Amino acid sequence: METQVYRQTVTVKAPQGLHIRPCTMVAQQAMKFQSRVRLSKPGTQADAKSILELMTLGAVHGTELVLEVEGTDAAEAVQHLAVLFESDFGTAPVAPQSSPAAAPV
Repeated sequence: METQVYRQTVTVKAPQGLHIRPCTMVAQQAMKFQSRVRLSKPGTQADAKSILELMTLGAVHGTELVLEVEGTDAAEAVQHLAVLFESDFGTAPVAPQSSPAAAPV
């Protein structure tokens, strides 16, 4: 199966930013996929499967991050993780099609 790369911009909606709880949720969900999952903002990037690396992003409320997923299950992974951000890590309902879909790069 061919490896795909997907990118999507996500916004940190949590009032306290990416603190330990949302970082743990992102890492746990990212680890469910075989694909390489990264989050980045200008000047820094993090392996989304590492809680510590996610914490180093220093992403406060309102920060836009680029979610980049590469691998055979990338489409599923980027969709799943984008919904996690859109739902404010499970605390807010998500409207269908509320964020633009990621497309292969």
